[in-house]
Order: sequence, then C-alpha cells, then structure tokens
Amino acid sequence: MKPFIISIYALFLLAMIIGLTLAFRNAESLVEPDYYRKQNDWFHQKSEEKRLGLDVRPPASLSTGDNEVAFVLTEQGMPLRNARVKLFIGNVSKSDFDLTRPMHETSPGVYAAELSVPSKGKWLVRIELESGQLKTSRSWFYDIR
Repeated sequence: MKPFIISIYALFLLAMIIGLTLAFRNAESLVEPDYYRKQNDWFHQKSEEKRLGLDVRPPASLSTGDNEVAFVLTEQGMPLRNARVKLFIGNVSKSDFDLTRPMHETSPGVYAAELSVPSKGKWLVRIELESGQLKTSRSWFYDIR
C-alpha cells in the first residue's frame, strides 16, 4: 500500500512540475492586460443589452464555399436600425483564414455580409455591434461539414 501512495505523490509532483513549466513558457497567453477594466465593461454592456432587450438571431448554419450570412437584430421586439456591425469568422484550429467584414443593413434589423468558408471544421463566428450607447459582441461556433 505504501509504494502505491508514494507513486501517487510522485505522479502528482511530476504533473505539477510539467504544468508550471508549460505555464512559464507560455505565460503571455495567461495574462490579460487591463483585465479588471475589460470585465467591468463586459458586465456593463451585458446589463445594457438586457435593459434594451437586445436579441440576436444568427444564421442556422454555414457551409463551405460562398455564404450570404444574415443576422436579425431586434431591440425590445423592434428591428435594430442603423447599427454598425462587423462580422469575424475564423477557424478554431488555425488563423490562416481569419476574416473580418463590415455588415450592411439589407432590411430593417437584418444585417448581412458575404463570406467564403474555405474548408470544413469548427469555425468561430463573432459579430461586433455598436448602436447608440451599446457596444457589444456575440459569438457562435459552427461545425462545417
């Protein structure tokens, strides 16, 4: 029984050493500059979204190749007009095909952009939205087959 407990402690110690070594080698990704201010801004914006009754309906799916992507934005059930919206899409496993595009209001509360998805995989889609006092973003993941 004693050798088993010693081996558990040794395994734990080895895991801690490996974890600390990796953390020190990749420390730049572990620290967020201005973390407190950014989190305060994030909570403020989420409160503002709730107060305004913001609703964002993303496209149901994306496919490889050319896509016309449209988001429906409403504020307390009414179309959100004249907002500035940017669309970001990027593959989760590599940044080679990251793309940011402005979106245009095609009808009241409907914002659209054309984009090309070059390959299958897991893709992150994010919109950045500015309207009046509101400046926020929303993100979704799509499995593209």
